[in-house]
Amino acid sequence: MPLAILLLALGVRCGTVYYWQSKAEVEQRAFRLGDSHSYWILAGHIARGESYEYGSSDSKIFRAPLYPIFLAPFTLINDESLGIWVARLAGSLMGTAAVWIVFLLGWRMGGYAAGCWAGVLAAVYPGAIGMSIVILSEVIFCPLMLLNILAWQSAFASKSNSSLLRWASVAGVAAGLGILARPSWLLFAPALAALGLLFGPRRSKHLVVFLVSLATCSLAMSPWWIRNAIITGRFVPTTLQVGPSLYDGLHAGATGASDEGMSFSVEHANKLAEEDRLGNLGPESEIADGDVFEYRLNQRMTRLALEWSLENPTSVLWLAGVKLTRVWSLWPDGKEVGSTGLRLALTGACLGVLILALWASRRLATQHGWLAMVCWMPTFYFTVLHIIFVGSIRYREPAILVATVLAGCAIASILHSRREIHGS
Repeated sequence: MPLAILLLALGVRCGTVYYWQSKAEVEQRAFRLGDSHSYWILAGHIARGESYEYGSSDSKIFRAPLYPIFLAPFTLINDESLGIWVARLAGSLMGTAAVWIVFLLGWRMGGYAAGCWAGVLAAVYPGAIGMSIVILSEVIFCPLMLLNILAWQSAFASKSNSSLLRWASVAGVAAGLGILARPSWLLFAPALAALGLLFGPRRSKHLVVFLVSLATCSLAMSPWWIRNAIITGRFVPTTLQVGPSLYDGLHAGATGASDEGMSFSVEHANKLAEEDRLGNLGPESEIADGDVFEYRLNQRMTRLALEWSLENPTSVLWLAGVKLTRVWSLWPDGKEVGSTGLRLALTGACLGVLILALWASRRLATQHGWLAMVCWMPTFYFTVLHIIFVGSIRYREPAILVATVLAGCAIASILHSRREIHGS
């Protein structure tokens, strides 16, 4: 049965690759999403041994490196269209790996049947399929996120110290690689540990799991940290796009959606460059004097976003509501998803998974306690994160993928109850 589920997942994704790529070629554009181009360009620089920068030498820490590293071999294919096609097929394999981990999580939570149903849901859920075949970092982030959760649960459930250390180490490495794929994952482990220490059982065990995973996470990320420190002379934990991303969601005229062209970044970069030319370092000069341009721009945009937020708390609250609606809208607008059929599929699938997951949570919480609640953590985490930054249904899809674990348990439980009724 698990093999059939994996073949289903791979087949559906490969079929979607064919459809997606064919449509992109008809539209005569290699990528249909804005961020894809930057990942592909950076991947090409890696493959050719060139400097890891996007657009100019002032953007050396623009994107986290793991997904461009994943893409790099495909950029060496002479026919770019074919290279993108193969990259999407490789993403299908990563998406299939994510389905396998969902199956394992479901098996742990509700038994073999629950694992199978969870795997089926993950295999056919439209958002999970989409995250497998687009040229975006979710391709590798989703399996790493799921591995992080599986390993954390395994560490906490361990009966021996050696098993705890082994699984906590795996959790840390998975977390580190997940952050190097999507920097927004940076605070997940601290948030999970904080909730465990405040509300969970066996608090000392939570602390040990967190400290071990923190150590191995730091080890996994250390090459990136060292590289960034050499460039900037500063500790840069993820990228220097935190400031622009924060500003994207918090400034006069912000709508809750992302300005994909990041035109405001160009404006502020030009202004900072002009100040440099005139010798006027601006209000952040006491921390920026001597720092590289990219670092100073990040600091400036962070400061501007925070200052605007403090001056306009009502607007911040209004934007938070807008972003919350954008993330959890059950009917995506046409700008996010152009096809009415796809919007219907996403709406029905998302609503179905959430209802089933909620239905299963009470029983699972009684049986598994903290381990079951961990499956809801990405939902809360990404929701809080994206009412601060910008909102889009894209940011909820990894959380829904984790929720398929609970939904699979619900289906297995319902079917088991029906069999008992008919059997009696």
